[in-house]
Amino acid sequence: MNTFAAHWLKRREAFDHAARSKALVTALLGALPKAKPLRVAAFGAGLGSGMRFLAPHLGPDQRWTLIDNDLSLLRQALTFETPHGVALKTLEMDLRESDYRALDVDLVTTQALLDLVSADWLVDFADWICDKNLPVLAALTVDGRVNWHPPHPLDQTVQRCFRAHQLTDRGFGASPGPMAAQAFALALSKRGYTVTMARADWKIGRQSSPMLTEMLTGTALAATEACAGITTAQSIAEWSQDRAAGIAKSEVSLCVGHLDVLGLPPS
Repeated sequence: MNTFAAHWLKRREAFDHAARSKALVTALLGALPKAKPLRVAAFGAGLGSGMRFLAPHLGPDQRWTLIDNDLSLLRQALTFETPHGVALKTLEMDLRESDYRALDVDLVTTQALLDLVSADWLVDFADWICDKNLPVLAALTVDGRVNWHPPHPLDQTVQRCFRAHQLTDRGFGASPGPMAAQAFALALSKRGYTVTMARADWKIGRQSSPMLTEMLTGTALAATEACAGITTAQSIAEWSQDRAAGIAKSEVSLCVGHLDVLGLPPS
């Protein structure tokens, strides 16, 4: 399975929280059970960023389970300050297995997960959610929109390579990549769910050079790995050098498109 460095998850947290749809959170609140405690499962939880964003909106007496295959990240998640009213536990789990089906929860959440799994896994996950009649909020799924400013002649070529990389196997099978949010929404709607999607774009300004540098490095690496038949590694290196020079001069900004998906069960 795909794993992430803790420093990257920490770096992106502020951008994640700024991007997420507040309107979908408000819409979710009316669908939550009135009985307490509220039991929430966060899939692919990493360091618990999604919980730190959502929990303050959900009221008192919450019981969160952070689920991830990386035990090191889960241990670090417990070192962060826990939002008021939250009881927190972690669960190491390989999501490629079906062990999650035994969970007894009231709400399912994910953040930055859906574009990493396979189309088949998305359907199985949606079926489990629908069978349990659970609300689900799946946040920050990339949708393929990437806009660097100012534009560079090689932006589109590099992005073609990057999108090709997004469709590769991250451990679950071939990924739907930028179409993951739509695939998940379709799987829910076929089971009678009311599905709402909202844009949740990262807006990385010129002064955010550490994040811009992380994005540049990751994009160039992934694009290089998938550039065969599209362009050359040398062209990507030239693009990366030009972009790095612009970042150093605080001349570059970036918008990365994401979608949040809210699924509510039939009433």
